[in-house]
Amino acid sequence: MVTSDTIAVPQSPEEAYQVYRDAASAVFLAGAQGLKYKKDHYGLIVDLSKAGLRYIRDAGDEVAIGAMTTLADLEKSPVVQAIAGGAICRCIRDIKNSDEKKATIGGVVAVKAPFSVVLPVLMSLRVDVVLEGKGRMNLADYIPCPPMREMVSQVVIAKEEVYTAFAAYRKLPTDEPYLTGAVAALDDEWRVVVGGRPGVAAIAETASAELTEKGMAVRENVAHLASEELDFANYGTCSEQERRSLTVDMVRKLIKEAWKGRSAQLQKAGKR
Repeated sequence: MVTSDTIAVPQSPEEAYQVYRDAASAVFLAGAQGLKYKKDHYGLIVDLSKAGLRYIRDAGDEVAIGAMTTLADLEKSPVVQAIAGGAICRCIRDIKNSDEKKATIGGVVAVKAPFSVVLPVLMSLRVDVVLEGKGRMNLADYIPCPPMREMVSQVVIAKEEVYTAFAAYRKLPTDEPYLTGAVAALDDEWRVVVGGRPGVAAIAETASAELTEKGMAVRENVAHLASEELDFANYGTCSEQERRSLTVDMVRKLIKEAWKGRSAQLQKAGKR
């Protein structure tokens, strides 16, 4: 478990970020799911439990989620259920380890865990990350950035007509996944995302563009493109080549599932 010389319990996001910046050595205490496995020592732990960051707000054309909102909170939220055919709620429901659901959305985004089930789904959508004192940036741009001593205060998800299908490959239901992915289908755009490579989730840009331009007819080619354009490596019990092969199968299936889901959405809305 992480240790410290002192603990601060700020009452606002602004105060939290200020004490964090002023400290020579500090770490945020959010859901603590990641910290309990570390043995580092810091001068200061910033406890965010009183900073007013646990909320889900419907803001009209987008949904604003406070960084301290847990995955369990998201799973139960009707507002979140209405996004992308319920993909966020479904992928959290797929997590069988109840402790993992205590993790916060801010922690999931900030840690950029390579084997996260949630990150690929978020990256398949239009999502912005609000960094306290620094502004707002697209999640896909934030993920590859090196640590900037930033504080994630909010995650904002745009409301759009989209259906996302996701997958997580595991040996056992409670195991950490060794490959994850998500495919989002909109009326005029597709997004293909692969995680657990073991690098953090990344958008397969070439595959996404090909699918957007040519549609379902090139589904097989797109699955191979996704496997070829992204970096994979040996890690754990899964080799680089196994991950590439599984990616072809995963993307192929997710494209079909996303297409069916989006078609069902259109039929329900009475569109032809």
